[in-house]
Amino acid sequence: MSEERNVHSRRVGLKDIYVALVTKNDATGYTAGTPTKLARAISAKVSDKFSSEKLYSDDAVEETATNYEGTEIELDVNALTPAEKATLFGHLYEKGYLVKGEDDKPNEIAIGYRVKRLNNKYEFVWYFCGTASEGMEETNETKADKVSTQTDTVKLSCYARKCDGKFSCSVDESNLLTEDKDAAGAIADWFSKVQEWPTSTAAVGG
Repeated sequence: MSEERNVHSRRVGLKDIYVALVTKNDATGYTAGTPTKLARAISAKVSDKFSSEKLYSDDAVEETATNYEGTEIELDVNALTPAEKATLFGHLYEKGYLVKGEDDKPNEIAIGYRVKRLNNKYEFVWYFCGTASEGMEETNETKADKVSTQTDTVKLSCYARKCDGKFSCSVDESNLLTEDKDAAGAIADWFSKVQEWPTSTAAVGG
């Protein structure tokens, strides 16, 4: 009899947001560079979006066609450095200068993070492909008697990669079984690379 485990533990935290530049994304394969840690995490709103359409025949629903339309991720972080802004938005960062241009295009990136559960375990996540969908909005306020700080918000549009149609890979530490040795090994070094599941045929690495 196979082992089963269903642990339902609520989300209570978020940390360790990483990004990696996608170096190849076509029908022949997928590769990404070495991940780097982004600013300190405050919140991440993640919405996987699907559309569905009912197909009718013989006066009844024959089947439902479902289509993945993409994932919207809104990140709130403490503060982005100039180098991080250059990585996300495709700006030039050189000799201490951050230079923005009208022809700048956001880099294609993978994004990873981990979510803490109430039982002190984590869910580890990678989204394979995405770009910053909007420029940053900054609000700067004068100093007053009561300290008020501002944070940075980044909106990302993620999508499926071209080689196999996959868009995300995750491991919920709370629900790992004894035989899930590959997954247990992956979360021990989750942010060293953009992770793949054992049967994936996509190449990873720089």
